[in-house]
Amino acid sequence: MHISRILIENFRCIRTLDIGLSPTSVIIGENNAGKTAVLDAVKIALSRKWGRSGRTGFNEYDFPFGVTPEGVRPEIRIRLWFTEAHPGEWPQPMLDDLNDIVRTDPHDGTSSICMQVTCSFESVSKSVEPVWQFLNAADQPFSGAGARNQNLSRFFDYVPCFSMAAMRDAGVEFGGKSRFWGALLKGLDVDQEKAADLEERFSLLNSELLAADPQLEAIKDTLKGISTVIANGAAGDVDVRAIPVNLWEILSRCEVVIQGQANDPWLPIGKHGHGVQSLAIIFLFRAFVENALGGALPEEAQPILTLEEPEAHLHPQACRSLWISVNALPGQKLVTTHSPFFVQNVPFKDIIILRRDADGPVASALPRICSASVPHNAALDTAIAKIGAAISWNPTSGCIMCTETISEDHYRELLQCYTDADRAPHHAEIKAMRDQSRRFITSEEITKLESWAKRIRGEIFFANKWLLCEGQAEYAILGAVADKLDCPLDAHGISVIDYQNNGSPGAFAALARALEYPWAMICDGDDGGKDHIAQLKSHFFTDVEIADRVTQLADGIDLEKLIVTSALRPCMLAAARELFPQIVDSDAELLKFAYSRKEEIAVRIAAHIRLSANAADIPAEFRALFTRIGACA
Repeated sequence: MHISRILIENFRCIRTLDIGLSPTSVIIGENNAGKTAVLDAVKIALSRKWGRSGRTGFNEYDFPFGVTPEGVRPEIRIRLWFTEAHPGEWPQPMLDDLNDIVRTDPHDGTSSICMQVTCSFESVSKSVEPVWQFLNAADQPFSGAGARNQNLSRFFDYVPCFSMAAMRDAGVEFGGKSRFWGALLKGLDVDQEKAADLEERFSLLNSELLAADPQLEAIKDTLKGISTVIANGAAGDVDVRAIPVNLWEILSRCEVVIQGQANDPWLPIGKHGHGVQSLAIIFLFRAFVENALGGALPEEAQPILTLEEPEAHLHPQACRSLWISVNALPGQKLVTTHSPFFVQNVPFKDIIILRRDADGPVASALPRICSASVPHNAALDTAIAKIGAAISWNPTSGCIMCTETISEDHYRELLQCYTDADRAPHHAEIKAMRDQSRRFITSEEITKLESWAKRIRGEIFFANKWLLCEGQAEYAILGAVADKLDCPLDAHGISVIDYQNNGSPGAFAALARALEYPWAMICDGDDGGKDHIAQLKSHFFTDVEIADRVTQLADGIDLEKLIVTSALRPCMLAAARELFPQIVDSDAELLKFAYSRKEEIAVRIAAHIRLSANAADIPAEFRALFTRIGACA
């Protein structure tokens, strides 16, 4: 049973945040974007601290500092939806046990559970008042059997929540009192007869060790004087233990030792580097979760795991391979990361991007479905049957549901279902659905884009803005131009994507639209550039959007011609002479040489732009590109 959706209101920096979740969701975003707040909201909602003498999981600092018109702090609200992907997915014993809080969709037969946690703040007593409830199909609290407290206990047994924080200390986590290692050791159950036999053998070994040196026995005899004082005449004794003879004392001192390579010494985990320690804690976490599932929890239980920055202290190759280990963890995973190397192997559909705006964090992800709330009629049934499986009617929600881009022909067929005088709002709903459906990206394009991300980098998802350009030469030049325009790429969170070698402009622009990245594009004024603009149109970008975002060079002009006819020409000449000192100083010769060694000379031109060019030398076309993306005035 997985969380399919979470709604968070008035929790820390979050005002309203509605996120769809997959079995493994990876949340990325800048510092202070709200990533930890999302994980903590899940942890608190699924916590077993409810009802325990003030230990609710919430505190005063979880509430926004603003107040309502009534002079009180807004109420925190957290809703978690658990929904079957298809009817019959959930095991029947679990459905029977949770029958009082299960909702069944009469349309498709899927089962779901919606749990709500609300919390208010009492300003006088500085106390918090949380309430856990399950909601019915009308999103109202259940009454009767569905409101009984034992529903919470049973529910928590099926969705145990475990968390691993970003700050991890192997010295603590592998200690006998730690939450993971200590719990695993305490969970060991050694047969009493076997334990007694082991303790007897430990005692014999201890005696043997003491007898190995007469000095130890002499020391022991001297120390026996302690007992004559504290026993006050009663019988007493003193012993020296080289090793514990109590089984739990032995177990509590267990430590993990790791050998790096075949001839390396075996070292305790705390003696290894932070990367090995961090990785070891992840696998300890897995052992702890799997052990917990095999204990007192129901067989049908599915854990919810929250992990902050599992890649901490790992080198890039280890970050990339870590995804396999994280994805293999049991249950549903909610992961936050700052590593582009880790993200390289994450499927795009599992990435959630958090950004902060004036009203708090907002989330972006690849869209999965869009809808239009319109009345049902017979004409609509006919149109849907003609269009096919991509569009359906959901009587439960009263909406048309769409999972693919709607073509213009299908759009017009849906409009024709509403022709009366009151059609305007229905047409507006259908148009909005059509426009939203254009954000869908085909599975074929996703596969190509993911192949590029895995092959090259995942850092584009950590950028604020994307610049699309044709190739590596443009990639090199734009970095230098950005510096001269006083908008360095990294300082402004800009990623330059050379789409010609790694995909298509249409696919990357569509991805930027779906994930809500501001983007701009530059292309040549030749047939290739015209084809790239045609690709944007094939992805349903309008002429207005293209005019607003795309800088196309004049007809017949490419990057090299733009530079050779601008104030940057000395930079090209200097770069060419570094590679071929005898070059003739003419436009024709410079262009011929630049085309023959395109990427190599571009890197050298970029270096000369940084070294000797002035901001006034930058061509207007480059200035327009950075203005379009909002990086400079």
